[in-house]
Amino acid sequence: MTFLPETRVCPRCGERSRIITCGDSDGTIVSACCEAVIPDLNDSPTVLIEDGKLVCPFGDCGAADQVIELDVATRENRLSIDEEGTIVAHLGDSEFEGDGFECQQCARSVSMPGGDEIVHV
Repeated sequence: MTFLPETRVCPRCGERSRIITCGDSDGTIVSACCEAVIPDLNDSPTVLIEDGKLVCPFGDCGAADQVIELDVATRENRLSIDEEGTIVAHLGDSEFEGDGFECQQCARSVSMPGGDEIVHV
């Protein structure tokens, strides 16, 4: 029996290509030729909003208030020494890049409702 790798039409160049898993935290599936995201293989179900809480959309989980945002941050924190001789890092400028969302209970990827804006405080 011969195993043939799965192929899909690349959404960027239109050629039929093997699919690979990207090295990001979501394990995004992309075309091998252009590393273009294959939409139908990367669907993350949208979280539910019930009684003012974000609820995991997976039926076998359904955890409330367990959705987290995953991100990568680069910060510049100035260092100094205080009166006791302790080195102190002063929180300074930060640059955050969102990496996705997941449920902490079941550790599966989820997405936010389309029109909802997330405010970082």
